[in-house]
Amino acid sequence: MGDEKLKEVKNMANEATATDQYVRREIEKFGVRYDEQGSSHPEIAKALKGASKQGKFGIGKPEFVMQISDYLVVIEDKRDNDKLINLTDDGSIAKDIPSLSGYAVNGAVHYANHIVTKTSSFDEVIAIGITGDEEFHSIQPVLVSITEEGITEEKLPKLTDLQELHPNNINEWYSVNVLKEYSIEQKRIFELQNVSKELHEDLRNYSSLEGENKATVISAILLALNEEDFDIKKLTGNKYPRKIDGREDTTRPVIDNDGMRILKAVKDYIASEGVMPEDKVNILLNKFSFLETNVRLNEKNETLGVTPLHYFTKKLQDKVIHHFKQNTDYDILGNFYGEFVKYGGSDGNGLGIVLTPHHITTLMTELIDVLPTDYVLDPACGSGAFLISAMNRMTKLAKDESEIKHIKKHQLLGIELQEKMFTVATTNMILRGDGKSNLQLNDMFSVTGEDMQKQKVNKILFNPPYSQGKTDKTLTEINFIRHALDMLVTGGKLAVIVPQSTMVGKSKEEKEYKKKILEKHTLDMVITVNKDTFHGVGTNPVIAVFEAGKPHDIERKKVKFIDFEEDEFVVKKHIGLVANDKAKERRDFLFDVINGNEDNYTTKFMVKSSIQPEDEWLHSFYYFNDEIPSEADFEKTIADYLSFQFDMYFHGRGYLFEELRDEE
Repeated sequence: MGDEKLKEVKNMANEATATDQYVRREIEKFGVRYDEQGSSHPEIAKALKGASKQGKFGIGKPEFVMQISDYLVVIEDKRDNDKLINLTDDGSIAKDIPSLSGYAVNGAVHYANHIVTKTSSFDEVIAIGITGDEEFHSIQPVLVSITEEGITEEKLPKLTDLQELHPNNINEWYSVNVLKEYSIEQKRIFELQNVSKELHEDLRNYSSLEGENKATVISAILLALNEEDFDIKKLTGNKYPRKIDGREDTTRPVIDNDGMRILKAVKDYIASEGVMPEDKVNILLNKFSFLETNVRLNEKNETLGVTPLHYFTKKLQDKVIHHFKQNTDYDILGNFYGEFVKYGGSDGNGLGIVLTPHHITTLMTELIDVLPTDYVLDPACGSGAFLISAMNRMTKLAKDESEIKHIKKHQLLGIELQEKMFTVATTNMILRGDGKSNLQLNDMFSVTGEDMQKQKVNKILFNPPYSQGKTDKTLTEINFIRHALDMLVTGGKLAVIVPQSTMVGKSKEEKEYKKKILEKHTLDMVITVNKDTFHGVGTNPVIAVFEAGKPHDIERKKVKFIDFEEDEFVVKKHIGLVANDKAKERRDFLFDVINGNEDNYTTKFMVKSSIQPEDEWLHSFYYFNDEIPSEADFEKTIADYLSFQFDMYFHGRGYLFEELRDEE
């Protein structure tokens, strides 16, 4: 090789290295594991075999491969800014060999195609082409996805900086640039989900907190932020007694710290509200007390430059508190709690805590027609989601501010056994100016029906703890329903969401509870809902509606059994369960059928039937197919018959059909 040629090769290598170094520095700011010139992930590594950009059977070697949260990112880079992307005449990304090897985006998309088609774990890859250096660069992302229709390649808006994909930012970026079709409400919920994920990591990394304590810290801070005199700037860490020379004496106990300052703000705020009994204030403050004794929370963190409590407070002030001020009926704290316990050893699901989705709580308030005059109870209130939905419906229907004030102060009641959930629920209600004096820390079975009837309870919404009756049959979901019904005044309505097995009642004890329910109360309807309603939990739920204090007329009462599994809510990657554009129409149809305004339905959707205690109170038990067969159904039946007839003749059993003709 001549000197000039060698010099040219060295210059090209140096240029490539310079670009690689810039990209590498940016990636290292992410704090995630990454691979260069391949992948350590076995499935991806296998997919890259035969993925050479030279069109041969060699191994594909992307510059960088990494997973940021649950997003897979593949990066190719080039030094020259004119080597970012090459498009065909129709505007698609070129796939010829010179384009794959010569242009950053084309190469990244090439590798992404191999990954989405040859792996089962990744059906979506963010392919990124980068050119230039730290000062002058171009960053072009392309979303490569595989669906039933095939592979799609969607050019996304250019990035100004690779840090838009930082783990703290990538969810927001994805929401804005990929999930453009979602509503403002959905995007707001998505934003809150992102914040909860960030806080989950922050609380663990900067304070070593797990599970329920994370939600407790957030609850305390949110309350403090509502105190008018609270100032984040005063969260400066530990304060010690002064020596004679004016310096702090760190050998003596702390006299003030961020935890103490936050607790003082909480006390002042609750006192200013003036409606919360002292015993409940003490429960709350005792739960918050570790904020002032936890060392890591109150010491300045070198990475953050402030104490963790200061950092968490600032993030909640900037990203969360305004949602409460907008009085959204989305259960913010409940969903935070769900995120916090998802991966911890104190998983709430193990305690039977299954948080009810927002669209279900609102559906159930409508099913029992919650009105401004009602007194609403949730006897297993968890984070308070049902009470929040009820409050929002009642205040929207209220005639004036006086009625709204009365609703908030007197007409929303809750019972919660778990102290941690009681804290979350209380905070939830305080932040909405509502119902805090009417929440009680108690076992619902310790509260008599007469106690609740004296408080005029005529509507109950709840989601009882699941799977608590395996060893103690008194804690089965059906017994929770039985006891809750006894808390209602005559004619009161109850809506409950439970696993389908609750309505089956296989055990001797469950059958007896069902019998006792019908002796005193009436079952109105049972609605089988979407199997993904509690996405990730693995529960197939139903909603049951009862009327209290009126024995069920076994002979004449026709119960509505509805199959509402197809509710037009679908699971979306990175988000969970969301409504599609037909969800409202489907919900309207449900209520039209229930209210007798729609006759155009089949038994596949709703069956009306009398019931017995030992029956399975489910649509699938009473359903019969009354649909008129289509022409296609008829043709298929004839074809099946002829096929069967031919088979019989072929196997020497044609006499069966001869005998049939003789009988005719």
